Amino acid sequence: MSYKKKTNKLKGVCVKWDNNKVFPEYTYTSGPVLSNKTLVRAKKIVIDIMKEERNKIENAFLTLAKKKYKGEKKEIRFDYETAIKRIYSTKLGAENEDCYGESDENQIWIFKNKIPYDILVGTILHEALHYFAYFNNKEICEKDEHAVMRMLGDDC
Repeated sequence: MSYKKKTNKLKGVCVKWDNNKVFPEYTYTSGPVLSNKTLVRAKKIVIDIMKEERNKIENAFLTLAKKKYKGEKKEIRFDYETAIKRIYSTKLGAENEDCYGESDENQIWIFKNKIPYDILVGTILHEALHYFAYFNNKEICEKDEHAVMRMLGDDC
């Protein structure tokens, strides 16, 4: 069963996707205060997205590389192993009115705000895609990562 069907069979969860996009459609409504139970459910959804949408994700980074490097040959590497580890290790952070989450190379933090499922799933996915792709064994810049995320349906 696809992650989209599994997600919407969960009690109290309603997340919608545009068929061509990887990120959910954001409702920007108020949601419940984030709990560990909610976070665990969302992490499973994001891992399913990473697995099922692998081609779309990789193609977005390949599209960026073609545009940015205009035909230069670039070695592109995707680090699924670390991204999945970071998703599994996602932790609740303190409440933060300025943003929903942040990450570094090893960890994702989701702030304990009121957050609906669509934004929670999108935030974890967004943070998982940072430090995910490498061009010629070098990290790509945050601006380029965000360009890829926009291609995938995020409005970061």
